[in-house]
Amino acid sequence: MVPPEDSWDVLELGSMGDISASCLDESVLTGHHPEKGITALQMIAIFGITSSDHESRIVQALDLGADPHLKAASWCDHEEQLWKGSGDEKRRTVVDIEYRGKSAIGTTAQLLRDMQDNQDDNDHERWSEDIKKLRRAMSLMCRAPRRSARVSVDCGIVNLWEELRRDADSHDVTLVTAEGDVSAHRAVLVRASPVLGAMLASSMREGRQQRVEIKDTPKQSAVLFLDLLYAGTSTEDLDAQIALAALDLAHRWQAAVVLRMLEWALAAMLSDANFAVIVQAAATKGLEQLGSMCKGFANDSMAVKSKVRAGNFPPAVLNFLHGRKEAGAPAAKKRRTF
Repeated sequence: MVPPEDSWDVLELGSMGDISASCLDESVLTGHHPEKGITALQMIAIFGITSSDHESRIVQALDLGADPHLKAASWCDHEEQLWKGSGDEKRRTVVDIEYRGKSAIGTTAQLLRDMQDNQDDNDHERWSEDIKKLRRAMSLMCRAPRRSARVSVDCGIVNLWEELRRDADSHDVTLVTAEGDVSAHRAVLVRASPVLGAMLASSMREGRQQRVEIKDTPKQSAVLFLDLLYAGTSTEDLDAQIALAALDLAHRWQAAVVLRMLEWALAAMLSDANFAVIVQAAATKGLEQLGSMCKGFANDSMAVKSKVRAGNFPPAVLNFLHGRKEAGAPAAKKRRTF
């Protein structure tokens, strides 16, 4: 685990991989910079605005427990400026940033207003890309649900569970995927999934052979599911299709802890190109957390808004975005309370 004094440098300058690998101390994500007094999300959302993975870093910080409502320390007097170019261009584009008394949401909102006013007053659009990033950051932070309880775990424990996950000789259950077999420990699977628990304890083929066929699932998705189940992390390169197939497994098997992690992972992957398949998964599976993130993305994306107005999404997606029930959906029962 990286000590707190170094964790802030990782947050400010490190890549997504650095942040994942460093096992940041929880006090960093829920506390204040020892010199500046700002919060972790203020550093990521504002300091990191020039990074190519700005949105993913915010999602990851939220997933790790960073609080978007935490305000800068009362003693914080840190201020800074952002600008474009030099000389006259710098003079025309400079904006001030103040942190004291503001949360990450408040700082982002103030900077958004200042950038927009700067463009309007000086007749330029040099902040347009930064404004898009900040609007998306605001959407993610405002819609972030309260996280479930978390505890700090030494990286050695995570490594131990990853080694157990790879110890095929000790595995006693096989998952038969579309591209080959993957294996795991029965004890882990049955405690995470009541569905798998029932299947593996039954007198049916799954119980007799301790083999579960999931031939509609890519092998990489099954690997991702197991990686998250064992250690809450994965070294696999993945895209939205792989994550969606893993999400389907977690939902089918009622593995709630993996389901939550995959919702956050898919929220970080949202784009104009994959929006329809991700929001459809959220709608059909009743995933409120992912659905909320999708609605936030839709509100910020001009391409998605245009397709919604034109009705160019499947009916299930349009109904979900408009808060309508699909045809044939049962009406809510009327109940009296006493």
